[in-house]
Amino acid sequence: MRNNGHGTILIVEDEPELRFILAAHLRATGFAVIEAREGGQAVELAIRHLPDMIIMDVGLPGMDGLTATRKINSQPETANIPIIILTARTGADDVVKGLSAGAQEYLAKPFDVAELIARVETVHRLSTAAKNLDNLNSRLEAEVDAKTRRLRILYDYMRALNAANSLDDILDRAVQCVEETIGARRISLFLLDADGSHLHCARAVGMNAQDLPPLDVQELNSITGHVFQNQESLTARASSARQLEDREYQRDAFMSAPLVSASLKTEDGVIGMLNVTDKQDDLEFSADEIGCVSSIADAAAIALENITRRDQLQRSVRSLLDTVGRLAEFRDEETNAHLKRVSQFARIVATEARNDEKYAEEITDAFIVSLIQGAPLHDIGKVGIPDDILTKPGKLTDEEFNIMKTHADIGRRVLAEAIDPEHPVPLLQMCAEIAHCHHERYNGNGYPRRISGEAIPLAARIVALVDAYDAITSERRYKRALPHEKAVDIIRSEAGKHFDPGLVKAFLRCESEFDAVRARHHEPVFELAAASV
Repeated sequence: MRNNGHGTILIVEDEPELRFILAAHLRATGFAVIEAREGGQAVELAIRHLPDMIIMDVGLPGMDGLTATRKINSQPETANIPIIILTARTGADDVVKGLSAGAQEYLAKPFDVAELIARVETVHRLSTAAKNLDNLNSRLEAEVDAKTRRLRILYDYMRALNAANSLDDILDRAVQCVEETIGARRISLFLLDADGSHLHCARAVGMNAQDLPPLDVQELNSITGHVFQNQESLTARASSARQLEDREYQRDAFMSAPLVSASLKTEDGVIGMLNVTDKQDDLEFSADEIGCVSSIADAAAIALENITRRDQLQRSVRSLLDTVGRLAEFRDEETNAHLKRVSQFARIVATEARNDEKYAEEITDAFIVSLIQGAPLHDIGKVGIPDDILTKPGKLTDEEFNIMKTHADIGRRVLAEAIDPEHPVPLLQMCAEIAHCHHERYNGNGYPRRISGEAIPLAARIVALVDAYDAITSERRYKRALPHEKAVDIIRSEAGKHFDPGLVKAFLRCESEFDAVRARHHEPVFELAAASV
């Protein structure tokens, strides 16, 4: 119970005359008064009305004042109400008992009313100051908790952006971060079209993105246009209660107040807009919230720029690797179909092998993508092999075969030239490993390094198996193709010798897929050289 004066006081006194006098003086001082005649009633009224202070007589009928004081102090909702005890007992033990029961003041009867009023006002001031301090501490704790939570969300958001693999992932995380940190009911995220003429809504909360038409950047005269053209953040605050109640967006700006509009700015200019409005608490945006929206927009802009550049680089690298991979094809009888088959065979085995615990951690989605791109470069080193050896129709001599084996080292050196030791690209590293080690054998009898087991890079072990399968089932000028079933038997027999036994098991589980790929990408039939017949 509260009023507009000093506060409310509960008087607990069984003598009607004294209770009347105390109530009159307290009301004259500015306090509201509640009256009780005995301890049980005092406890009930204290819990019901939550007065600012209690004046408690000790000698009460029924429940005495000390017992009532203890009960009031034992209840969480009334424990902090200050109590002044009135008693005719003035002994030291009596005072101690009163204070021990939870009283703040102890006044002996008879007493001067002016002294009691003075003590009431002093206790009330101290109690009010303590309440204000508690409220301030609570507000500060709430603000610290809110800021800590917001910072934790922002930290997680920044980490998530670093791991984001797509534009959609970045946009989803940006909108989610705004929802969690600001609590806005309406969010729109616009991105600039490729031609730079329009902003289109890529994400929306509280509205349908499909219903928001593209914004012509040349005709934006609204807040969105101002923010886009000036490459800055802007806050619009409501100037009337009507504006706060109006939740409709202007068609050209999708704006209502209060609003925070932040640009997604990169080194090359603004690539989008983030608009946030309609907070759940219906209050204006605080400085922290405005800064939070700007931080979310800035981080999203950097992530979008990075992933765009990464995609452009990857497309360029894929195109370059595809071109480089065909170089050997122009000098060897192996056709483009061979490169396609090896790439698809590698994907099939890797996808199957990742189901085995032994390979699950290393064979990620990124590993498979790189493997598909790197497998066709396994024989790139053949560009350094003389034509008379590379295209010889018959069996190679020992000397010629030793020269042919150097293609593994040549391939490594060619691809290593493209790798920056300080900033190596994983894809290029895998390509070099495949080119260098795809002729190594699991038992250590391969070339050029004669390494064995898991010392051979996993990508190279995979390509060694699929390249051997393709060689067995493909026709060359010096040999006939063997059927799929024979190739399966040969690979099965070479488990632990030529090939990684775990990969052989994976191959055997999916060998029918190899046969299907082989049938789709067949090669022309060569006329066999007489020397090999």
